[in-house]
Amino acid sequence: MNRNTLKIKVWGILFPFLLFGADIKESTLLKIEAHGGLGSILLQWDLPEEEIITSIRIFRSSDMMSTYKIIDLDGIITDRYLDKDLFSDELYFYRLEMETIDERIFSSAHETPAFAKPKDAEYLEQNIIELQQSYPVTVSAYLELTDIHEFISVLINDYILKHISFNISQIHMLQMYLLMEEIHIESFLNILSIEEFKACQLLFAEKDLSSLFEYFEIAFNEFNLLLRQQILLTPLEWQDEKANLLKILENKFSEAVNIYENDEIFLESLPSIRATNLVKDSSGVKIHLHQFEDLGSSVELYMNEESIPVFFENGNSQMITIPDDWKYVELLIAENVVQTLPILNEEGLLSIAMDDQYIFVDEITDVRTMRSIPKQDFQLNEIAYIDMDNKLQVEVAGNSDWSTELGLFMNDSLLWEWNSIPEFSVSFIDSNWILQMSNDYNWLHLCRVNENDEWEILESRPLIMGESFFEGKVPDLGTWTKLSYSSFGESNDIIRTQKTHQLIPEIFALYQNYPNPFNSSTNITFDLLEDANVSLFVADARGRKLKVFLEEIFLESGFYSFDWSGEYQSSGVYFITLQAQLDDYLPIVMSRKMIYLK
Repeated sequence: MNRNTLKIKVWGILFPFLLFGADIKESTLLKIEAHGGLGSILLQWDLPEEEIITSIRIFRSSDMMSTYKIIDLDGIITDRYLDKDLFSDELYFYRLEMETIDERIFSSAHETPAFAKPKDAEYLEQNIIELQQSYPVTVSAYLELTDIHEFISVLINDYILKHISFNISQIHMLQMYLLMEEIHIESFLNILSIEEFKACQLLFAEKDLSSLFEYFEIAFNEFNLLLRQQILLTPLEWQDEKANLLKILENKFSEAVNIYENDEIFLESLPSIRATNLVKDSSGVKIHLHQFEDLGSSVELYMNEESIPVFFENGNSQMITIPDDWKYVELLIAENVVQTLPILNEEGLLSIAMDDQYIFVDEITDVRTMRSIPKQDFQLNEIAYIDMDNKLQVEVAGNSDWSTELGLFMNDSLLWEWNSIPEFSVSFIDSNWILQMSNDYNWLHLCRVNENDEWEILESRPLIMGESFFEGKVPDLGTWTKLSYSSFGESNDIIRTQKTHQLIPEIFALYQNYPNPFNSSTNITFDLLEDANVSLFVADARGRKLKVFLEEIFLESGFYSFDWSGEYQSSGVYFITLQAQLDDYLPIVMSRKMIYLK
């Protein structure tokens, strides 16, 4: 070994002690990484497990063999540091040292320090204008971005705006749904207005998500140099975050496309105009109407012989004041009644969901249109009224982990009060009353006692008791549906179970309507194999009867044919339902789907 080689080896042994001093009691090698960015270098290391670190020191040099300068971390214990305001194209070397609570030392390799070269910060000025064109929200906010979640949030905002020119007031709700795996929704119509929903058509139009993936792949590549260092991510962590985002978006957008498609079909099943809110305050009663489609038909509000014409001249919504002496209000389209509502008895806001659910609150807030009300632990599940006996039957369903004090009110009068028992499964509670009242238009409220020891309304339901009716949520706790029979004590399912089919012989054959789809009228036919009491009706997707051909009419066996016209209905899905009852057996029900296209 020659003298020069010996000097180099001795220098390599002595250098750490000359640089850091001779107080190192124990030395354990740490791995430190350096990643160059715009005028900066990101340093990242791992903290030793099961050790209490009291100080961390970083040493930097522009020449591996020259003096290293210490970087003060102000006592912060962390696993990364961004070294900023560096000269571009100059190589920097870094070493790391940690001290534990018992004065032991952990350090990186002295002979092989981490190194990196900053990139020219002029890149920012050269490319920011180009990025502004494609990502206006992200670029305008990039200086304030501090973590990956903020970056992804503004990036999804840019993606939404790329497909929607309409101003979405609840865009933050849309962002949260698309980005958070734990957030799920049943309908976009519960978070977006009708106009906003329609504006989102292009966003959820395609089931092929390749363009979505391409957008975020390119975005992550283009913002890599600009933002990765700023939010303190290594190149590998940046790629992992991108892969995780694409996985989430694949699941959420696939789900969203199906939800949006279902919402579109639901909207097509609605009448062109609908009452969505009733408000009663010191100035009187007002009804909020929303127009989903302009059919050019006459629209009016009606009670007895008095009517109010409705015109939609300034947008799709109208708020109309109702005369003080009105007890109920009917909404007529082309002289056909599409909705009937009792007037409110007390001040507050009644929200009417598009799937025919109701919720009343004392506080009057901004009115909005929604598909369904928020689900509660306890709900109304079935209601029946027998006009001959003035008999009202109500079924409540639900469960809770704790005892809940519940009450049923008819308008302001308490009908029944009880305490629920904590249960894991859904329980069903039935009760009935003989009513002594002359008013045919009333409100039924299911309430609970809240934390302030006050009655709080969970769900409301209009009771129009001029004639007998049966209605229930189909399936249980599902969507309100008009029924032609009572199912108290049974599951609310219009499709009988297999066991029922085995007990009762097949007594009819309901054929598919022809033509189907149809654009004017269609023919409905069925064979009745035995004499039976028969009901036949057309209903929309919400279960509302639009046309009743037969209602519990006794028919002899034979072939029957009816024609139905969808002239005043919206394009969408409708159902023809045939129900037949033989002797004392439960009714047999069958439905077929019909598609009306204008």
